[in-house]
Amino acid sequence: MSGIVLTIRDPAGPPIDMTGVLPERLIEGGREALARLMLVRGRGRYRLDALFTLEDGGPPVTLILRPGGAVLDGVGTGMSTGEIRVEGECGAYAGSAMRGGTLTVAGNCGAFAAAEMSGGHLSVAGDAGDFLGAPLAGGTRGMSGGSVVVAGNAGDRVGERIRRGLIAVHGRVGSLCGARMIAGTIVVGAGCGPDPGQAMRRGSILLPQAPDAVPSGFVDGGMNDWLFLDLMRKELIDGGAWPSGFPTAGTRARRLIGDRSAGGIGEVLILAEA
Repeated sequence: MSGIVLTIRDPAGPPIDMTGVLPERLIEGGREALARLMLVRGRGRYRLDALFTLEDGGPPVTLILRPGGAVLDGVGTGMSTGEIRVEGECGAYAGSAMRGGTLTVAGNCGAFAAAEMSGGHLSVAGDAGDFLGAPLAGGTRGMSGGSVVVAGNAGDRVGERIRRGLIAVHGRVGSLCGARMIAGTIVVGAGCGPDPGQAMRRGSILLPQAPDAVPSGFVDGGMNDWLFLDLMRKELIDGGAWPSGFPTAGTRARRLIGDRSAGGIGEVLILAEA
């Protein structure tokens, strides 16, 4: 069985909540089960096939979304297998609570992308909003597994409370990147706003240059050789997550250790100074 291509019928109007529109539906009930799903748009509830045309296309267990300018929220929420390709932009919550599979977005995505993600891979060709890989609103656990690669920029609080996994942003991120981070890796290719790693406990944040402001609980460990950088570089290059402005060889970096005010022993590694 091939995948399914979903093309929006009318892009004008309120955002559409795409929660539940997942590749596993094709395994469980096929095209008809997908068509019968009830979706929320504005104040109304509609069958999926009233909002989208459905055509065969793409590899098995794959959904191809063609939003045509419509705002699609919650794309890939809770996804555990298969693949979703968005030929355009996403709204908020893309890949939130994702557990497996692959979500590829050809444009930008909104706030809370990969929020509370525990597995799988999210790739964004454009920019991402605030709270990338952070807890959902009211939650206490950020991303706990999987990987995210954003080719553009991202907003504030990238990787807040991240516990495991990788977030790589090739562009610039906003303030409080890695705030209250517990473990995991955040890679930023073009610099960040103030206070990266505030109250972090463990984990690594890789930056191209020192931020304008670092939380007062960090201490400067100076320039040193970090042999693990060679292994990390190879792995991230293979996954498309090593920013083009980062050094392509060498193991020297300046290490900032903290946040000591929270009892943390995490690190901010500044690579371009190597």
